[in-house]
Amino acid sequence: MWYDAAMKNFLLHQTDLFHPHNDPDDHWDLACVFALAKAGHVDLTGVLIDYAPEHQKGDPAVHAVAQLAHCHAMPGIPVVIGSRSSMTHRRDGFETLPPCDQAAGEWLLQMLRDAPAPVAIMIVGSCIDVASAAVRDPGVFKEKCKGIYLNAGSAFPGDVEGEIEWNVYLNRAAYAAVFDIPCPVYWCPCWHRTNDSRVGKNGTWYNFRQGEILESLTPQMQNFFFYMLSRSNDPQHLRYLDRPVDPQLYAKHAAEMRNMWCTGPIFHTAGLTVDKEGNVGAFDEIREPLYTFESVVLECDDDGEVKWEPETGVSNRYIFTIHDTERYRDAMTTAMWRLLSAPMALA
Repeated sequence: MWYDAAMKNFLLHQTDLFHPHNDPDDHWDLACVFALAKAGHVDLTGVLIDYAPEHQKGDPAVHAVAQLAHCHAMPGIPVVIGSRSSMTHRRDGFETLPPCDQAAGEWLLQMLRDAPAPVAIMIVGSCIDVASAAVRDPGVFKEKCKGIYLNAGSAFPGDVEGEIEWNVYLNRAAYAAVFDIPCPVYWCPCWHRTNDSRVGKNGTWYNFRQGEILESLTPQMQNFFFYMLSRSNDPQHLRYLDRPVDPQLYAKHAAEMRNMWCTGPIFHTAGLTVDKEGNVGAFDEIREPLYTFESVVLECDDDGEVKWEPETGVSNRYIFTIHDTERYRDAMTTAMWRLLSAPMALA
């Protein structure tokens, strides 16, 4: 386990955060990251947002980062937009692309070089910019990357032959390339079995009713979510936060179920874990964690298919593992509620 209580937890959050949204879970994830940063559990070195693919109606939701920075009084968080291109193969370092398509990767490499301690990288979108940067300079990842949390893929195939998880679909070559990076990789399969919306031992998926958490949030934070959920085109995205909460928006969106994938891994980047009751604490404080990362040996082919098995010896590849699937959904919802309703209480 890489966590050292004496070392500050530097974190880069990579996401496919768009407006209008592609999936609202990305905004919930970002809110969790900001709450951990506000409580002092992570030092957020930046937010790297995917360039919007052709099917996406909107653009990177830069304003969402500004909104959360305003809510938490945390100015100065860098926001970087990713490449317009995809990796054509797993050794594609983008060296021949225009500067604008190399800029995110170059920023990432420089951030790692300048960081006073190794940085954890949370991938909740495509793998393109992290993977292509690592092809250009694998040495800096070996030296300065504390671990990559790869929220993508499935632990096991689903019922539909050839079906793959969304983040893998975005760029199979980039997904495969992450497993080549010479640093710890914490594999967080989105599904236990591809696109099977059931809690499974090695999948991070769970869901919750949004009102379970929204009811305890400040009006500013409620409006942060309603701006996104309503796909608002109001250009006053900061002043929107200070308006009275619209009761119709609240009633509509509080009743909606929300799929989530990355909550457990996000806590882990901060040196925190969750027990079966949803309590949050440091690794050495939680005696029976709800989930852990277990050592594995794995291979990923060029099509993004991963073959893995448990590793009893030393390994720097790990897989997300749930120890109580029956209590996972309620415990993760409670843990997120604790974090977002009172982030400083976790400090």
